[in-house]
Amino acid sequence: MAPTGKGRATYHHGDLAAALVRVTLEIVDEVGVRGFSVAEAARRTRVSPGAPYRHFADRDALLAAAALEVSRRLRAGYLEAVATVASPQERLATLAGSMVRAAARFRGGYELLYAPGVRTAHPEVLTAKREFVELLLPSAFEVVSEERGAEEGAVALLEALHALSRGYATLLLDGVFGDPDEVVEDVVARATRSARALVAGYSTPPTDG
Repeated sequence: MAPTGKGRATYHHGDLAAALVRVTLEIVDEVGVRGFSVAEAARRTRVSPGAPYRHFADRDALLAAAALEVSRRLRAGYLEAVATVASPQERLATLAGSMVRAAARFRGGYELLYAPGVRTAHPEVLTAKREFVELLLPSAFEVVSEERGAEEGAVALLEALHALSRGYATLLLDGVFGDPDEVVEDVVARATRSARALVAGYSTPPTDG
C-alpha cells in the first residue's frame, strides 16, 4: 500500500479489505465511532463508494474488522511484554500497562473495542475477547488463594483487573494526567503498581466480616 497524499492511500490488487481496516482505524481515531462512515473509508482508499461492500456487509461489519485488528495487536503487545516474565502475579499486573499503552497508541481504535454495536453483534470480536481471557486464566488460577474458590476467584480477579486497566486507559485518553503522548509511561507505571496491589489482594485469603 502506498500513500498518495495526506489521508489518502491506494491499495494493491486484492488488498482492499486490509486497506479499509487501516483507514477505518485512522478515521475512528480522528472523529470517533459515531463520526465514521464507509463513504469516507472508500474516499481515502480511492475506490468507489460501493466497493467496500464487496468485502464488508455493512458499516458495523467494517468497524468489527477494525476492532478485531486492534484486539490482535493488543494481544501481541501483551505477549511481547510478558515474554520473559515468569511470575503469574507479574504477568497479570503487566496487563494493565499493556492496555494503557494500547489506548495511547490506538486512541479511537481502542475505544472501538467497547462500542456497543461492535461488542455485541459480531461473534468474531466476542471470540477474540474470550480467547484473550483464556490466555490470562492460567495465571489467575495460580494466583488466587484456595479459600476464594478457584474458578470464581480467578474470574473475579480478571474482572477487577480489566476494570482497573480500562479505568487508567480512559483517564489517560481523557487527559486527566496531562498530554497522553507525554505521560503515557508514567500512567503505565501507575496502572501496573495498582494492578500489583490488586493481584496481591486476591492471593491472600478473604477476611471474615
